[in-house]
Amino acid sequence: MTKSFTATRRLGTPASAPMAPSATTTGRTSRKKSHVCRVEKPIYGMAQAGRRWQRSIFPWLLEQLEHGFTQSESDTCVFIKRRGKDLLLVGCYVDDLFTLYSDDGPDSLYHEFTTALVKRWKVEDESEINDILNVEITREGNKVVLRQTNYIEKLVADHLPEGVPHSFHANQAPADTDLAQIVADILTAKSDPAFSESIDPKLRVRFQSLVGALLYCSVNTRPDVAYAVGMLCRVLAYPNDDLYARAERVLFYLYRHRHVGLTYEASPSSPSLYGMSDSDWATKHSTSGWVFMYNSAAVSWGSKKQKSVALSSCEAEIMASSEAAKEAVYLDRFVSELGYGNGQPVSLATDNQAARNLAYNPEHHDRTKHIERRHFFIRELVEELKIIVPYVKTDENLADFLTKPLAPKIFFPLLDAIMNHVEISDRRQARGAVERIERPAHMDSHEHAVASVA
Repeated sequence: MTKSFTATRRLGTPASAPMAPSATTTGRTSRKKSHVCRVEKPIYGMAQAGRRWQRSIFPWLLEQLEHGFTQSESDTCVFIKRRGKDLLLVGCYVDDLFTLYSDDGPDSLYHEFTTALVKRWKVEDESEINDILNVEITREGNKVVLRQTNYIEKLVADHLPEGVPHSFHANQAPADTDLAQIVADILTAKSDPAFSESIDPKLRVRFQSLVGALLYCSVNTRPDVAYAVGMLCRVLAYPNDDLYARAERVLFYLYRHRHVGLTYEASPSSPSLYGMSDSDWATKHSTSGWVFMYNSAAVSWGSKKQKSVALSSCEAEIMASSEAAKEAVYLDRFVSELGYGNGQPVSLATDNQAARNLAYNPEHHDRTKHIERRHFFIRELVEELKIIVPYVKTDENLADFLTKPLAPKIFFPLLDAIMNHVEISDRRQARGAVERIERPAHMDSHEHAVASVA
């Protein structure tokens, strides 16, 4: 449901706008003089308009339908209303409202809400949603798929006038295994003034435009390019022809797999939220990676440069786990607010035994006393039984996908597991790669967490 914007509140501070070129003046005032208009109410597109609209719609939602909606504490743009088994969720994005409901009958919360909305504002009902902000939403039986096919095709038209070369095949990964080293070399060379002066300004603009567009894919529906795009983002101001070619390679890959999307499956039982974290221990700043799964596909992921240098793989892993733990707390709280929490600690697996042991017990003090306190946030959550930290084998750790460039025989099976997608049915068997990972059995033991803390 999309609101047709109507100004309803006066601006809190004075604002002015130039007159339209087609406007004419009347009276004794000369038409040749410059004029401005004083804005009495917000106009669509003004910086103040979104805030004023928010200050109108949010209070209205909280007052509607008997005792009003409950505003989510985890995401203040989400509103929740329950009445018996009837559930209505409303999400707000600027001047768009999106509704999820369990019933649309004449006595339902949805019907009451839409009736009240139409009476209050001029709105347009766009029926069942099929796209939002360049993200396509399709339903296939008991599955919901999020993909960005049209957006990727538009990127190719804008940045690759000659199209994707036939030499790039669908079985190639988005990044070569030497990407991290090339980025590290450039970050080292940037301290040389001569290197900075050699950067072509036009190439910089093109590179930043392309990487920025790829970033939009990587944070919305394509965790498979999150690592490659994240590495390119580290050298946005220092591009060269080689780096630009590597950014184009990511776009080649996306085009060859433009129909791939996050596929969520309805489950007859209550689904569980679980995650995995990983890190690549580097000479300088390591990379943290994490992914959280829900209803068979990823709902959150990240691939980020660590803010400080880790002196050991254990330190790099505990830093990555604590970063992922912040996301686990948010996701668990949000899912619980929606009524789908299971009351169990969130599983956040790691493939480093030393980091796992450190999360449960402050041992090896002489080796870990230098680690900043904030990196032990995960230990606090473990002690509060909000998180458990099971061990997962390296070849079953989905977060490995987000910390380093992988060979295709490892990359594509992880792609299938994270996005719940199989493009070639016998791909795993042909390459002898890891099997699809749902929720490992060793992650379901709440008693294990209690015993470990004890």
